[in-house]
Amino acid sequence: MLDVHREILPNGFLLILSPDTSSSDEVKLTRALHRASRSEKKAILVDLSLVDTISEEAIDLLLAYAFMLHAQDRRLILCHVPQPAQHHFLYLDVASQPLLVPSLLDAIQEIDFETGSNQTSFRA
Repeated sequence: MLDVHREILPNGFLLILSPDTSSSDEVKLTRALHRASRSEKKAILVDLSLVDTISEEAIDLLLAYAFMLHAQDRRLILCHVPQPAQHHFLYLDVASQPLLVPSLLDAIQEIDFETGSNQTSFRA
């Protein structure tokens, strides 16, 4: 159902999801999240702007990675989450909730802000 395009950013790892009719499961998403989580980047950004819906399996996978990354003091940031799926990511405890932002630019700004504040605190 999903195809995943990967891009390494200076302060994060970007995954862009797009529809894929040749696959019926979320194997590509699982592999992409696993690889991204093994990087030393502080954040994984997932851009959902090309998909209209997200399967329950993909939602569960994203929530599991949000929890795991939070435990590592890292962050999962989702942008352009389809309206029907947004309620799955809201009203969760802080450790389980990924950050939802309206656009990829907002996600990158969030990473830059967090990285900048972390660098400032190390210098003090």
